[in-house]
Amino acid sequence: MTANSVNPVAKSSCTVRLAKPADCDQIAELAGQLGYPSTAEQIRSRMAEMQKSKQYAVYVAELPEGNIAGWIGVSIFRCIELDACAEINGFVVSESVRSKGLGRVLLAAAENWAREQGCREIIVHCNVIRERAHRFYLSNAFEHKKTQKVLQKVL
Repeated sequence: MTANSVNPVAKSSCTVRLAKPADCDQIAELAGQLGYPSTAEQIRSRMAEMQKSKQYAVYVAELPEGNIAGWIGVSIFRCIELDACAEINGFVVSESVRSKGLGRVLLAAAENWAREQGCREIIVHCNVIRERAHRFYLSNAFEHKKTQKVLQKVL
């Protein structure tokens, strides 16, 4: 996460800002809604590692009462065969406030960060079962480029 990223953005009833260590409990709860159960300490540790590099940013949507209603993680993806681009690593809006525009505001923050890093594209890998998310991305000018399998090996 970087300190010089996008200034806080207000949209109706939320403010989008860079995540802070104090947000870890709520970020962990939302990660569970996304299907990735994590403890606040795991989130805190991961965020601390990410802060060592300007290649990552995590934004939260904070409601007026201080609750975190969503978050988006974005990083620079680099590989030898393509130009660098931004990649959304995780993105969730609380089930209780979905479809109220918070996702669009979080996405805009990630896109602005990507532009600041010199990226001309932003990508996301989205599970084939997340049809609602697919519709969200397509309605926000993303194009379906390919379908692939993710293979994993525990080391």
